[in-house]
Amino acid sequence: MQREKISIQNFILFGLIIIFLSFTLYLAFNLKMGVSPDSWYHLRVSQEFSKSFGMPTNSVDTYQWRDIEHLPYLYFWVNGRILNLNDVTFNFNQVILLRVFNALYSFGTLVGVYLLSKEFFKSKWLRILPVFLLSNTLMFLFLSSAINYDNLGNMFAVFGILFFVKGLKNTGSVKYLLWMLIILCLGTLTKYTILPLAFILVVLIGIDVVRNWRVWREGFRGKVLYLLIPLVLLIVMNLGVYGVNLVKFHSLTPSCLDVLTYDQCLENGVFVRDMVWIPEVEVNVFDMVISGERLDPVRYSGLWVWEMVKRVVGIMGDESLFASNYIIPFYLFFIFLAVVVGIVRWKGFSKVVKFLSVSTLFYLLVLFFVQNYDMYLRRGHPVLALQGRYMFPVISSFYVLLVLFLSKIKKGWLRYVLFIGLVVLFVVGCLPFFFINVDWGWFGRIEF
Repeated sequence: MQREKISIQNFILFGLIIIFLSFTLYLAFNLKMGVSPDSWYHLRVSQEFSKSFGMPTNSVDTYQWRDIEHLPYLYFWVNGRILNLNDVTFNFNQVILLRVFNALYSFGTLVGVYLLSKEFFKSKWLRILPVFLLSNTLMFLFLSSAINYDNLGNMFAVFGILFFVKGLKNTGSVKYLLWMLIILCLGTLTKYTILPLAFILVVLIGIDVVRNWRVWREGFRGKVLYLLIPLVLLIVMNLGVYGVNLVKFHSLTPSCLDVLTYDQCLENGVFVRDMVWIPEVEVNVFDMVISGERLDPVRYSGLWVWEMVKRVVGIMGDESLFASNYIIPFYLFFIFLAVVVGIVRWKGFSKVVKFLSVSTLFYLLVLFFVQNYDMYLRRGHPVLALQGRYMFPVISSFYVLLVLFLSKIKKGWLRYVLFIGLVVLFVVGCLPFFFINVDWGWFGRIEF
């Protein structure tokens, strides 16, 4: 009987992977450029990196893509090498080739989610559920078929979280600590939005190291210390980006005007939007809220959660496909219920669950206040730059915690009903919704 259960579970897991790869590769081979988020930007900058082995320089041809000299470069550098290899071998369509690699990065993310689930669930069915949720999250699938540095960054994020969890569960095992730091450094070299995640994971595991120093110090010896070599190299590479930017521009990522002239920056659409079409205003939070000019953070949070869910289970890119407002409350119901159960059962959770919850919440709060609420205060548009994919660095831990909290509901029949409802909701809201409602004008000849 046990072998039959394992076989069924493995079959389902394999089926989820096959469906995921089939759909993302279908989009990769058929979706026009200019539909996925920032697809032209990522392609053109990757092509620019293919022209030299090192960092490219800003030029007349690159002004429309903003500064490309001082950005986290790992994704673009890897793409450049892929394109170089392609030029001397098979000469495949560059767009399709890079899209296939992005699908593979997201496949790696699914593997990471499954491994993370194994750290929390003894039940093999529960281990599969977070993988199912992510592989039936429409924006994740859509993004996975695109040329976008988020895909590589998300893969590094989930494995960084995985080794963070392993480090907490195996106190004193320095190899997990070092692997976490190495992977997070790779993530921050890919996209600066991994920095808040890296910060909170390092702080939390640092707290554990201090609390249990007698155990941890025994691990700082032997062959595992060879991992310090790539770690130090990656730290130096990160300092070459962020350290230089902080010294030279007093910012982790310089603004366009820090590097280029005003006229050169005007060639970039985002700059024109921010400086000409929707210029920022001076922010006085108290006066803005009291006068009714802006929503306070509490009321804005309700709008933010709704719109964020809408942009995770739907599609937002250069083209968009949102789910009906009638179905969003069902997603919110499961999230709300999981949060309530998590709060009620909080004292009974292990240190690992609590630390994972804190790290996930911290990242979402940074996204809420630093990115979206600040943008709303400055520019007055509640959903400007509000993207569901921006929470993907922690969507793995979010889904694991969602399943974990719901699994703590005491009444077995209620748990089963809820999980069945959750599965049905994600199935119906993903591929069937997409194929019924997609604009078929998105598909056609792929240019490059």
